[in-house]
Amino acid sequence: MASVADPSTALHGDALDAYLDHVETIFDSDDDEAQPLEWPARQTAASERLGQQAMQPDDLDQLRRIYRLWSMSGQPARALAAVQQHQERLLGDLSHTAQRDAAVTMGMMQADAAEDIRELPREQYHSVVRHAMQAVDQWGAQGDPDRAWGFLARHAQQAQAFDLQEQIFRKQHQYKSQQAERASYRAWDDAVLATRLGAIEAAKGNPTSARDFGHYAFAKLQQPGAGQDIDTNDWLRLADDIISLAPDTVASYSEWTLASLPADASPGTRRDTLAQLARLHAHSLYRQGQLDAAIAKGLEGRFALVQDSDDAMSASLIEWLVQAGRLPEAAHMAFESALHSRGTSREAGCRQALAHLGESAGAPYWALTLMAASCEAELTEFLPEGMEPEQAFAHYGAIVQQQTPNHPLWRLLQGNHLFEADRHAEALPLLEALSELPQYANGELTYRLFIARARSMGLQAALKTPYIRTDAGSWNYAMGVRMDDDWPLKEALNIAGDALPSDWPYDELLRWTKHYYEAGQARFEHWFATGQGSYKDGDIHDYSMLCNNLAIKYRYNDENYDAALALHAKGIATSPFAEHYNGILSTYIDTNNYPQIIAAGEQLWHYSRENGYSRHSPSDYFPKVAYALYQQSRNVENSIWLERLDEWWNALDDDDQRESRHDYLSSLLNQLDYYSDTHGAEVLPRLQALLPELRERKNAYLLRRAGDAMQTSGTRQEAMQIYQDAQRFSADSHPDERKRLEDSIAELAPKLGKGTGSSAADSSKPWWKFW
Repeated sequence: MASVADPSTALHGDALDAYLDHVETIFDSDDDEAQPLEWPARQTAASERLGQQAMQPDDLDQLRRIYRLWSMSGQPARALAAVQQHQERLLGDLSHTAQRDAAVTMGMMQADAAEDIRELPREQYHSVVRHAMQAVDQWGAQGDPDRAWGFLARHAQQAQAFDLQEQIFRKQHQYKSQQAERASYRAWDDAVLATRLGAIEAAKGNPTSARDFGHYAFAKLQQPGAGQDIDTNDWLRLADDIISLAPDTVASYSEWTLASLPADASPGTRRDTLAQLARLHAHSLYRQGQLDAAIAKGLEGRFALVQDSDDAMSASLIEWLVQAGRLPEAAHMAFESALHSRGTSREAGCRQALAHLGESAGAPYWALTLMAASCEAELTEFLPEGMEPEQAFAHYGAIVQQQTPNHPLWRLLQGNHLFEADRHAEALPLLEALSELPQYANGELTYRLFIARARSMGLQAALKTPYIRTDAGSWNYAMGVRMDDDWPLKEALNIAGDALPSDWPYDELLRWTKHYYEAGQARFEHWFATGQGSYKDGDIHDYSMLCNNLAIKYRYNDENYDAALALHAKGIATSPFAEHYNGILSTYIDTNNYPQIIAAGEQLWHYSRENGYSRHSPSDYFPKVAYALYQQSRNVENSIWLERLDEWWNALDDDDQRESRHDYLSSLLNQLDYYSDTHGAEVLPRLQALLPELRERKNAYLLRRAGDAMQTSGTRQEAMQIYQDAQRFSADSHPDERKRLEDSIAELAPKLGKGTGSSAADSSKPWWKFW
């Protein structure tokens, strides 16, 4: 075996694994007492250790480890060299099929390493990408070629290798065109290829050719051919690519996209689509030099849409407003972005605030922007040199006071700062500035003002104060959720004890909760109808969740079932999720609407299977559906629901089955009871097979339901025995359950020919009682 002490001997096998384990400890060690090194120091130590010993990996797994450790050490050139040094030897030891997989893996590893080598000659990077392309090409239909070509396309773009990009895109397209399951996506794939080739032409400085590719892609979506699947989402996904290549298509493209919406598209879905198209139109106008028109169109699309991960539209608008010399508008938007901690736009706003801090145009909003951002951990780059966040907050606050003394937004920021320091009494009068500023009253600030009121005057008194107006759908929704959650509210108010106080104001809290949900619904629906509103009126999934929460209040608290159903229908039409279907089913259960219980149960079952539902609990509603089928003389269909129950049960893992066994048995016994009314012969064998487990569980409820099913199946004597077993275990049962058990026995006893007593000594109680 090679010795670690001898650098001239290449390590392999177990010795190499042990050596690499030792290097990995440099990165993994977190021993506080040992004062672990910072990451750059760890990289240096690991690099020195790796360089001390020659290594000869036995297989691809060992090579991967060497590659990974060199990469972690900040030595991509050494990682690349390691793969190139050993690949031929390692590939020669493998079967043909294994060679193809390993060659692709090594090619990808080299491409990743080459990308990170700053001094690597461009042609060498190209060569690495070509080598990986050859490996993928020889790979054929093995593995995941689509993902591999996409991976290499990124590297070809990074290497600015236009010829390689084109080859890769065409090979990826060729692969897709050979997949039978993509037959209905041929037009889409053709359009995607055209946009990619157009982008290459644009990068090469060929605008006419680029525009032609854009028009070709547009035409593919317009006339996809028979059997092709092109929907609104497809139009939206390719919109930016096509319009950037062919700006002259923007108006027509928007019309075609809107025309692709289903005739029954909800108002929220239509407005969301219009907002996305407005953004695309704005960027197209900007690229054409029409700045004011771009700003106007951008404002139409400046809403938080459900698919957004940031506030990029606002970031663009801030820059455009500055370019247009409209500094007051830019400053207001910058402050709003910083106050509400909005992704990309707050960084754009802070950059402009630093650049224009001393100017009167936009004052005091530039200073307010930096004041709001100063305590954000992600924005430390915008702090004055040498200042800590607290100092910067005071520094920018002083500038605001110089420019506009006692500005309401300065008071709001000061109050929020005091609130975060738990100085609620001092914060309250300052936070009350929010009452004048509903356009800035986000869900968190609104809740903080309410908490400050409640901490200062008591919860009961705070609930008698005026509602705090907040001018956005999502903010109202957020406030409703906060007011609807008792335990965090109790904690925020620092109320001691493990239980809610006996005088907890449930009704008043419900009034506030419903107010915010209803106000939020109105805000959202106003935006749907008009396109006018605030930034946080645009999230249609928030709207759908609000509809669900408000529907629950209408159903559970108000027994307003029609209103609840209408809200669930709106939510499903706008942004569907399983809780709506669950709410519809619950509404029909509450109203004993048996035909609709069956239909709603079907919807919930199928939607959950197709789309997922983490809280899906078939055992909760299957018995209700089974009873509805029984009531509607459709009992034969219960066999389907019994199969579905077993399907759900068998899909659970062992832990979930152990946790859910009682619920499963409860549902099963209820379903068997109803089914046994017409199919007793089918039920009886399954019921008898369950009895040993039920008796072992000693659960009175489960045994009673088994007795009910046994009686309905026609075996009365055995049913009585099961009821008697249930009685022995019913001492801890709820009185209602004991009463139901007694009634079941009393009803069955005469059918068995039994009397109610056998002697004077016990004539005061029925023969079947044991206590």
